[in-house]
Amino acid sequence: MLNRNCLLKELLAIIEDDLGVVPAGITEESNLREALGMDSVDMITVISRVEQNYRIRMSHEELAQLVTVSDILNMISAKSLEQPVAKAA
Repeated sequence: MLNRNCLLKELLAIIEDDLGVVPAGITEESNLREALGMDSVDMITVISRVEQNYRIRMSHEELAQLVTVSDILNMISAKSLEQPVAKAA
């Protein structure tokens, strides 16, 4: 599993790809809608990319809980830990 700083950089790259730019000064505490100006379509696009990149799935209830950048990072970390580790042959 990647460390939190690497996860943050990757998440910001996904957001930047979707929005075209990431506003300066974004931290883990930044609100996705207020600080980043993300609407519901942006959220779905970003979360779809996160799910693909990290091979995780989020329920609608979990998606509704994502308010800050930190919330997404926490969800990635939690979901990654839930995945079974593939055993070597």
